Amino acid sequence: MKIGEIPANATIQIRVIQGEKKFECLAFVVATRADGLFLSPIKHDGQIIDFSSQKIQILAFYVNRDCQAFGWSGCRIRKDTYQGKLCHLLTTKRDSVRVNRRGEPRIHTEMNATLRTILDDKEQEIMVRNYSANGIGFVCANSIPEKDWKPVSIIYEDRLYQLRVAMRVDILRGMELPNGMFKYGGRILQPDEAWSKYVETKLEEIRQRHHA
Repeated sequence: MKIGEIPANATIQIRVIQGEKKFECLAFVVATRADGLFLSPIKHDGQIIDFSSQKIQILAFYVNRDCQAFGWSGCRIRKDTYQGKLCHLLTTKRDSVRVNRRGEPRIHTEMNATLRTILDDKEQEIMVRNYSANGIGFVCANSIPEKDWKPVSIIYEDRLYQLRVAMRVDILRGMELPNGMFKYGGRILQPDEAWSKYVETKLEEIRQRHHA
C-alpha cells in the first residue's frame, strides 16, 4: 500500500524517535497526494511540532476498516499549506509493510484507576497512561504476578464525563521501568457501550482540537 492511498479524514499514528527519546501522536488526514498526506497541524502542549531536525526517525501507521495495520518508514514531515490553510505534509517514497501492532489510535492520559486481581481479590491503585476502545496501558507501583494476568478487573472513573466502568482486562505484556514502577498493557474483554462512546467522544475532541 502506498502512503497516498490512505483516505481523507482517516486517523494515523506518528511515531517519532530522536536518540533515546520517543513519542507518539495522532494525525488526521486532510487530503492526499501520490507520495504523501496533508495532515491537520500536529501540536504538543498547544504548540505546532517542528519536525525539521535531521536527527529524527519518523514512522507512520494506519489501520484500515478490516483492522489490517500498515506501517511506513523513511517518513519526512514539514509545514505546508493546503487550500490556504496551514498543515503538515508527510511524505515517503517507500511502500508500506504489514505490521503487528495495536489496531486502534491510543488516547494518552494520566488517570487514576483501581485494579483488582480475580484470583485473590487484591486491589491496588494504578495510573492509566493510554487507552483505546479495546486496549489499555497503565503503570503501578507493585508487580502483578503473571498467573494473575488473565483476567484482572479495572475500575475506571472520569467524573467530568460522568463515567464509571468496571472492565475485565487480559494483561498481555509487562515490564519493570528504571524508576521501579511496573508498566503493563492489555486487551479489554467485551467493552460495554458506555466505554465505547466515551472513547469515541475523546477521539472526536482530539480531532476537533487539531482542526482548530
